[in-house]
Amino acid sequence: MTAADQRRTKADTQAWRPFVLTRPRSWLPEIAMAVAFVALTVPLVWPSPLVHLDIWIRDLSDANRPEWANFIAIQTNRLGQGGLLGGIALGIAAIIAWRGRNVRPLIAFLAAYGMAGAVLVLKFALPRVYPHWPEAARPPYADAAQAVLFSGLEPSGAYPSGHVLNTIIWYGFIVLLVGAGWPPLLRRLFLVLPPIIVICSTTYLGWHWFTDTPAGLLIGFAILRTVQRIPWDTVALPLWLEPDRRYR
Repeated sequence: MTAADQRRTKADTQAWRPFVLTRPRSWLPEIAMAVAFVALTVPLVWPSPLVHLDIWIRDLSDANRPEWANFIAIQTNRLGQGGLLGGIALGIAAIIAWRGRNVRPLIAFLAAYGMAGAVLVLKFALPRVYPHWPEAARPPYADAAQAVLFSGLEPSGAYPSGHVLNTIIWYGFIVLLVGAGWPPLLRRLFLVLPPIIVICSTTYLGWHWFTDTPAGLLIGFAILRTVQRIPWDTVALPLWLEPDRRYR
């Protein structure tokens, strides 16, 4: 057996297959999510009932946040830290790529990372101050007229919630990488609990308006479905990324 044959045999025994229960085919859900995002965004341009709801939820949370609850909320909100989650996902993808001599997990990571980073464009295009504007230590905070989109106030960047978006994309991507060997219940809990916890904690702490969170969910689901749609184990890649293909 030649050295090339040995490399190929080893890679085949450790071939990576992305785990997707049902690969998305229709684009209708993405279209529906885009429509829902627009329907959520438009009423935030003026002091609509949605903006007043945000104000009410912020003030209610501020009035009922003892130290122990504040501590728990801060710690659980770390479940949505993009840098940490992205680093974990990159580490898992790198291990799979190294063990299987397969660059495809890393290509999938770069695609997910690039799309997740695109939320910064939305934050710039749809500027909104944070609930405790101008400073958390100096109330009064933003009123309904100041909490709208395009208020011109700085710093802005609350809309949509990046933490919530991260919980959809990165936990979903980790399942795509290694979820095949997990029990179904564990997969469900891993996918469902982090978004719920981060939505509650980030709203309770006043780090985001309540309406920032469904916006993050919608964008996150659209990105995750796009990542899941691509057959990463068979999609055509340039030969320089997979030199072992010369021997197949």
